[in-house]
Amino acid sequence: MNDVMKLAYGIKEQVVADRRYLHQNPELSFQEYNTADYISARLDKLGIPYKKGIAQTGILAEISNGDRKCLLIRADMDALPLQEKNNVSYASQAEEIMHACGHDAHTAILLNTCELLWKHKDLFKGTVKFVFQPGEETTGGAQPMISTGILKNPDVDGCIALHMDSDIPTGKIRIKSGPMYASPDDFAITITGKGGHGAEPHHAVDPIVVAAHIITQLQTIISRNVDPFQEAVITIGSIHAGHATNIIPDTAKLLGTARTLTNEMREFISEKIQNVVKSVCQCYGADYKYEFIKLFPPLINDNKISDLILESGKRCIGENNCITGGLPTMAGEDFAYFSQEVPSALFKLGCRNEEKGIVYPIHNPQFDIDEESLPIGVGIFTDFALNFLNS
Repeated sequence: MNDVMKLAYGIKEQVVADRRYLHQNPELSFQEYNTADYISARLDKLGIPYKKGIAQTGILAEISNGDRKCLLIRADMDALPLQEKNNVSYASQAEEIMHACGHDAHTAILLNTCELLWKHKDLFKGTVKFVFQPGEETTGGAQPMISTGILKNPDVDGCIALHMDSDIPTGKIRIKSGPMYASPDDFAITITGKGGHGAEPHHAVDPIVVAAHIITQLQTIISRNVDPFQEAVITIGSIHAGHATNIIPDTAKLLGTARTLTNEMREFISEKIQNVVKSVCQCYGADYKYEFIKLFPPLINDNKISDLILESGKRCIGENNCITGGLPTMAGEDFAYFSQEVPSALFKLGCRNEEKGIVYPIHNPQFDIDEESLPIGVGIFTDFALNFLNS
């Protein structure tokens, strides 16, 4: 155990207490007012300067010691609209709101990283910006915060973040360069046909039949137009049409998601979906409206920042506990907006403990974390900051 990890374990009780308070008091996206107040109170007690109310509920804290490089570390704060099913003393006290994605842990880890770096700022030269970000689970708070200028004055040279991962045992991390998360875009297709009697379909243009053919043809985009060594997903998650057994409706609506790992594939998939919809509708004499809703871009980890995280991991928990490479996830992560602007990387922090029954995935009502993972996150963040700024 290196000196940084000794410092991190020295404040383990505080990081656990912070996490449990946040877990008991979850708030939905852009409603994290109590969370922001809690963070502010802790920062006030430590004497760390900060700005509040950025992008509604976001906070930017800053520790500066000289005019050198600048590092930004980000944590997301929001919870999910989910009823917790864990029987623990720190279970959510909010009805149908739960930290089922680990953002309570992310926030507690960053808050205690603030404390360590503030108390030991004589160990580095430069600036660390700590971003407590709202709204990751919905439309995303990263871009609104960036638009206020948080990457400027001083200019940020690198960004890092972490995400709890219940597939990885406690005591381990995973880091990879390149694509880490997909762009989780949505699309909507409205097909307009000609309504009629169910007994006389030849007098109608059935939008349900058209929709069925579109759904089938959309699957050929992945199987016949995308390189099998590139990951992409198209899923139809909703179809709405009609309300009676003997009436052919005028319209049918399809809602779906498209997941890609590069901006080039993102544009390709969007165009291909429209081409399929247009062709099928022309074939059956229907009209259509197509909307592709871009959400977060793909998260691409910078090679150099990823390598530096790996070095910190080796120093803090040992090389054998650092997993490298692996496949990206097709879920989305709005830290991608930071990665578009400056060299950035996000790593996975293991929090699985089968002996404690902590085995459920994120977004599950029984998701929990092994709190032994918390000081590891603090240690790696702190170690990275010291080495990044002093190099």
